[in-house]
Amino acid sequence: MKILKIIGIILLVIVLSGVVWMLTWPNHAHLERTATINAPVEKVFAVVNDFGQTKKWSPWMKIDPNAKYTYSDNLVGAGAWYSWTSDHDQVGDGRQELLESVENKLVKTKMEFGGMEGNYIADFIMEPDGENTKLTWTFDGEGEQLQDKFFFSMSEAFLGPQYEQGLADLKAYIEGLPDAEPEQEMMESDSTVVEEETM
Repeated sequence: MKILKIIGIILLVIVLSGVVWMLTWPNHAHLERTATINAPVEKVFAVVNDFGQTKKWSPWMKIDPNAKYTYSDNLVGAGAWYSWTSDHDQVGDGRQELLESVENKLVKTKMEFGGMEGNYIADFIMEPDGENTKLTWTFDGEGEQLQDKFFFSMSEAFLGPQYEQGLADLKAYIEGLPDAEPEQEMMESDSTVVEEETM
Protein backbone atom coordinates (compact mmCIF):
# COMPACT_ATOMS: atom_id res chain seq x y z
CA MET A 1 0.00 0.00 0.00
CA LYS A 2 2.86 2.33 0.79
CA ILE A 3 4.27 1.81 -2.69
CA LEU A 4 0.88 2.58 -4.25
CA LYS A 5 0.71 5.81 -2.24
CA ILE A 6 4.15 6.83 -3.44
CA ILE A 7 3.21 6.05 -7.05
CA GLY A 8 -0.02 8.04 -6.68
CA ILE A 9 1.85 11.04 -5.26
CA ILE A 10 4.39 10.92 -8.09
CA LEU A 11 1.62 10.77 -10.71
CA LEU A 12 -0.20 13.67 -9.03
CA VAL A 13 2.99 15.76 -9.03
CA ILE A 14 3.52 14.98 -12.72
CA VAL A 15 -0.05 15.98 -13.59
CA LEU A 16 0.10 19.19 -11.55
CA SER A 17 3.47 20.07 -13.07
CA GLY A 18 1.99 19.59 -16.53
CA VAL A 19 -0.97 21.83 -15.69
CA VAL A 20 1.31 24.53 -14.29
CA TRP A 21 3.47 24.30 -17.41
CA MET A 22 0.44 24.68 -19.68
CA LEU A 23 -0.67 27.74 -17.72
CA THR A 24 2.62 29.41 -18.65
CA TRP A 25 1.96 29.05 -22.38
CA PRO A 26 1.44 32.48 -23.99
CA ASN A 27 -1.69 33.49 -25.92
CA HIS A 28 0.37 35.44 -28.43
CA ALA A 29 3.67 35.23 -30.27
CA HIS A 30 5.95 37.45 -32.32
CA LEU A 31 8.81 36.29 -34.49
CA GLU A 32 10.86 38.01 -37.15
CA ARG A 33 13.86 37.41 -39.36
CA THR A 34 15.70 39.87 -41.59
CA ALA A 35 17.86 39.51 -44.69
CA THR A 36 19.60 41.92 -47.03
CA ILE A 37 18.77 41.15 -50.64
CA ASN A 38 21.05 42.38 -53.40
CA ALA A 39 18.23 43.81 -55.48
CA PRO A 40 16.24 47.05 -55.58
CA VAL A 41 13.11 47.25 -53.44
CA GLU A 42 10.85 47.28 -56.53
CA LYS A 43 12.13 43.85 -57.52
CA VAL A 44 11.67 42.40 -54.04
CA PHE A 45 8.15 43.82 -53.76
CA ALA A 46 7.12 42.37 -57.12
CA VAL A 47 7.99 38.88 -55.90
CA VAL A 48 6.52 38.86 -52.38
CA ASN A 49 3.37 40.61 -53.66
CA ASP A 50 2.73 37.76 -56.09
CA PHE A 51 1.42 34.44 -54.75
CA GLY A 52 2.20 32.95 -58.18
CA GLN A 53 5.89 33.10 -57.26
CA THR A 54 5.57 31.82 -53.68
CA LYS A 55 6.27 28.21 -54.63
CA LYS A 56 9.69 29.29 -55.92
CA TRP A 57 10.97 29.97 -52.40
CA SER A 58 8.45 28.94 -49.69
CA PRO A 59 9.97 26.38 -47.27
CA TRP A 60 6.58 24.77 -46.62
CA MET A 61 5.83 24.20 -50.29
CA LYS A 62 8.85 21.88 -50.49
CA ILE A 63 7.82 19.51 -47.72
CA ASP A 64 4.96 17.55 -49.31
CA PRO A 65 5.11 16.94 -53.09
CA ASN A 66 1.57 15.53 -52.94
CA ALA A 67 -0.07 18.61 -51.38
CA LYS A 68 -2.96 20.05 -53.39
CA TYR A 69 -3.40 23.79 -53.95
CA THR A 70 -6.33 25.93 -55.00
CA TYR A 71 -5.66 29.49 -56.21
CA SER A 72 -7.70 32.66 -56.64
CA ASP A 73 -8.05 34.03 -60.16
CA ASN A 74 -5.84 37.01 -59.31
CA LEU A 75 -2.60 36.14 -57.53
CA VAL A 76 -1.14 39.64 -57.18
CA GLY A 77 -1.90 42.24 -54.49
CA ALA A 78 -4.63 42.58 -51.90
CA GLY A 79 -7.38 39.99 -52.22
CA ALA A 80 -5.18 37.25 -53.69
CA TRP A 81 -5.33 33.91 -51.88
CA TYR A 82 -4.47 30.25 -52.07
CA SER A 83 -5.43 27.23 -49.97
CA TRP A 84 -3.85 23.83 -49.52
CA THR A 85 -4.59 20.33 -48.28
CA SER A 86 -1.97 17.82 -47.21
CA ASP A 87 -1.70 14.61 -45.21
CA HIS A 88 1.77 15.64 -44.02
CA ASP A 89 1.71 16.62 -40.34
CA GLN A 90 4.03 19.59 -40.97
CA VAL A 91 1.76 20.99 -43.69
CA GLY A 92 -1.85 20.03 -42.96
CA ASP A 93 -4.69 22.14 -44.35
CA GLY A 94 -4.82 25.91 -44.54
CA ARG A 95 -5.31 29.12 -46.43
CA GLN A 96 -3.31 32.31 -46.93
CA GLU A 97 -4.74 35.64 -48.09
CA LEU A 98 -2.95 38.82 -49.05
CA LEU A 99 -4.65 41.50 -46.93
CA GLU A 100 -2.69 44.65 -47.67
CA SER A 101 -0.16 45.74 -50.25
CA VAL A 102 1.76 49.02 -49.96
CA GLU A 103 4.00 49.39 -52.99
CA ASN A 104 7.68 48.82 -52.22
CA LYS A 105 7.02 48.95 -48.45
CA LEU A 106 4.71 46.27 -47.08
CA VAL A 107 2.90 43.05 -47.90
CA LYS A 108 0.56 41.79 -45.15
CA THR A 109 -0.93 38.31 -45.22
CA LYS A 110 -3.34 36.34 -43.05
CA MET A 111 -3.05 32.60 -42.52
CA GLU A 112 -5.56 30.00 -41.44
CA PHE A 113 -4.63 26.51 -40.25
CA GLY A 114 -7.02 23.59 -40.01
CA GLY A 115 -8.17 22.87 -36.46
CA MET A 116 -6.76 26.12 -35.07
CA GLU A 117 -8.86 29.22 -34.43
CA GLY A 118 -6.18 31.80 -33.68
CA ASN A 119 -5.34 34.92 -35.64
CA TYR A 120 -2.11 34.58 -37.63
CA ILE A 121 -0.51 37.44 -39.55
CA ALA A 122 2.73 37.49 -41.55
CA ASP A 123 4.27 40.72 -42.87
CA PHE A 124 7.02 41.45 -45.36
CA ILE A 125 8.52 44.85 -44.53
CA MET A 126 10.87 46.37 -47.11
CA GLU A 127 13.40 49.16 -46.68
CA PRO A 128 15.83 50.42 -49.34
CA ASP A 129 19.46 49.93 -48.32
CA GLY A 130 21.49 51.69 -50.98
CA GLU A 131 21.10 49.53 -54.07
CA ASN A 132 19.94 46.63 -51.90
CA THR A 133 16.80 45.91 -49.87
CA LYS A 134 16.45 45.11 -46.19
CA LEU A 135 13.58 42.63 -45.95
CA THR A 136 12.01 41.74 -42.61
CA TRP A 137 9.61 38.79 -42.45
CA THR A 138 7.43 38.74 -39.34
CA PHE A 139 4.89 36.44 -37.72
CA ASP A 140 2.31 37.54 -35.15
CA GLY A 141 -0.21 35.16 -33.64
CA GLU A 142 -2.99 35.41 -31.07
CA GLY A 143 -5.20 32.62 -29.78
CA GLU A 144 -6.71 31.05 -26.67
CA GLN A 145 -6.89 27.38 -27.65
CA LEU A 146 -4.34 25.05 -26.05
CA GLN A 147 -2.91 24.08 -29.44
CA ASP A 148 -2.47 27.78 -30.29
CA LYS A 149 -0.74 28.48 -26.99
CA PHE A 150 1.54 25.47 -27.38
CA PHE A 151 2.39 26.58 -30.92
CA PHE A 152 3.19 30.09 -29.67
CA SER A 153 5.36 28.75 -26.85
CA MET A 154 7.38 26.82 -29.44
CA SER A 155 7.23 29.38 -32.26
CA GLU A 156 10.99 30.03 -32.28
CA ALA A 157 11.68 26.30 -32.60
CA PHE A 158 8.82 25.65 -35.04
CA LEU A 159 9.06 28.73 -37.25
CA GLY A 160 12.56 30.15 -36.74
CA PRO A 161 14.40 27.63 -38.95
CA GLN A 162 11.70 27.79 -41.66
CA TYR A 163 11.82 31.58 -41.73
CA GLU A 164 15.59 31.53 -42.04
CA GLN A 165 15.51 28.94 -44.82
CA GLY A 166 12.65 30.76 -46.57
CA LEU A 167 14.53 34.07 -46.54
CA ALA A 168 17.69 32.39 -47.83
CA ASP A 169 15.75 30.78 -50.69
CA LEU A 170 13.85 34.02 -51.39
CA LYS A 171 17.13 35.95 -51.52
CA ALA A 172 18.66 33.41 -53.92
CA TYR A 173 15.56 33.42 -56.12
CA ILE A 174 15.29 37.21 -56.38
CA GLU A 175 19.01 37.72 -56.93
CA GLY A 176 18.87 35.12 -59.71
CA LEU A 177 16.12 36.96 -61.60
CA PRO A 178 16.95 39.20 -64.58
CA ASP A 179 17.66 42.85 -63.83
CA ALA A 180 14.34 43.85 -65.37
CA GLU A 181 11.26 43.73 -63.16
CA PRO A 182 10.34 40.05 -62.75
CA GLU A 183 7.55 38.99 -65.03
CA GLN A 184 4.48 37.98 -63.08
CA GLU A 185 3.98 34.29 -63.44
CA MET A 186 0.79 33.41 -65.25
CA MET A 187 -1.07 30.55 -63.63
CA GLU A 188 -4.34 29.22 -64.95
CA SER A 189 -6.32 28.54 -61.83
CA ASP A 190 -9.87 28.61 -60.64
CA SER A 191 -11.20 28.80 -57.12
CA THR A 192 -13.13 25.58 -57.78
CA VAL A 193 -10.22 23.69 -59.35
CA VAL A 194 -7.55 21.94 -57.33
CA GLU A 195 -4.07 21.70 -58.80
CA GLU A 196 -1.23 19.49 -57.66
CA GLU A 197 2.14 21.23 -57.45
CA THR A 198 5.54 20.29 -56.19
CA MET A 199 6.52 22.11 -52.97
